[in-house]
Amino acid sequence: MTTWILSLLLGGLGVDRFYLGKIGTGIAKLLTAGGFGIWSIVDLIITLTGSARDKDGRPLEGYPENKKMAWIVTGVVWVVGMIVGTVVTLATIASTAAMVEELQKSPATQSAAAEDPAATEAAPAPSSGTANDANSFVVTVSEGNTVKVSVTDSVYVTEIPTQSYMKPNNGGFLLVEVSWETLTGTSSSNPANFEAYDADGKEGERIYLEEGSLPTETNSEVGQVHSGVIAFDIKNGPTTIAIMDDFGDKASTFTLTAPVG
Repeated sequence: MTTWILSLLLGGLGVDRFYLGKIGTGIAKLLTAGGFGIWSIVDLIITLTGSARDKDGRPLEGYPENKKMAWIVTGVVWVVGMIVGTVVTLATIASTAAMVEELQKSPATQSAAAEDPAATEAAPAPSSGTANDANSFVVTVSEGNTVKVSVTDSVYVTEIPTQSYMKPNNGGFLLVEVSWETLTGTSSSNPANFEAYDADGKEGERIYLEEGSLPTETNSEVGQVHSGVIAFDIKNGPTTIAIMDDFGDKASTFTLTAPVG
């Protein structure tokens, strides 16, 4: 009974052979992880058939009385193991398939734009410097870190020239040219720092531009200015732009109505 239990549960470590006094082959079995599983199965079958012997060649005691129970328990353990293995495998396949499907739903890549011959014009080009104070907002993005966000231009279009393959879901695209200037501490400019909401409060879908986008710059020092365009798929009309702090919370908002281009 002891040899059978050790062979069933710890055969891959060679414990059954150590118990029988077969130290050499026990070490070999341990180092090969039960002979890559094959040796463990063979030893278990030998024990179940009553053919196992100790180091002196003596048969194991209690085989006739316990062989039926040993076979039944071993069969149950093997069946349960196969069921668990099958369930884990199916769950892994399902998880992988879901991940692939999610990736396939992501926006079209830059290669699609490269294949579009109509993609010849550029989005509004960033201008240098910042806007006047009437169009600027000082925003605290975290403790000790403030930035000056300036709006230099805006337009509402039904097609982004360099990404004409993209079709709006809400009627058109809002393009807002901004500058991001670090006033104190450090900051990180990023299109993801902005959110847009239409007059009904519906959040617009942020669009990452292939050309002219506000650059993603980390650890900008005092005085550094980064300019570019942020874009949203959103309904035309009064739009509330939210500027997010480093924690993803709304730090400031402003409203604009862009002219149709």
